Amino acid sequence: MKDNGLVVSTGKDMAQVEVKCFIETCERCSTRGLCIGQDQSKGILTVRNPLNALPGDEVSIEIPEEAYNKKLILLFGFLLSASLLGLGVGSLSSLFLPYSSEALSLIGLFLGLVSAGMGLFNYFRKRNKRYLYPVIRDIIKKGDCYG
Repeated sequence: MKDNGLVVSTGKDMAQVEVKCFIETCERCSTRGLCIGQDQSKGILTVRNPLNALPGDEVSIEIPEEAYNKKLILLFGFLLSASLLGLGVGSLSSLFLPYSSEALSLIGLFLGLVSAGMGLFNYFRKRNKRYLYPVIRDIIKKGDCYG
């Protein structure tokens, strides 16, 4: 999805962009959770700024919906796989341990979910955080800061 907005502030490699919220499109937007002004007529999005846009610039941003969908499939697929693997390992371990199959399966399920959750948390926090943000693709109109 593409949208236009006004750069409000800039940071290291990121910028705050003010976009107009049209209620019918905001409800379907994949970055709605990142938008600061969800219930207002304008929202502020944190976006990647590879073009070094400055405050006052009107920019075109692209929301990487395909990347969001791929990462969500990865997230839920990995959690499901880890929970089923933990369930199976717990059930099989009942052959070697003097505990009930149900109790060990439940413990295996829990340990699989916890370990997968911790791994995914670190994966998304360190590696993919910058790829999931919207990106400035074009500077439509330069602001007044250029002189």
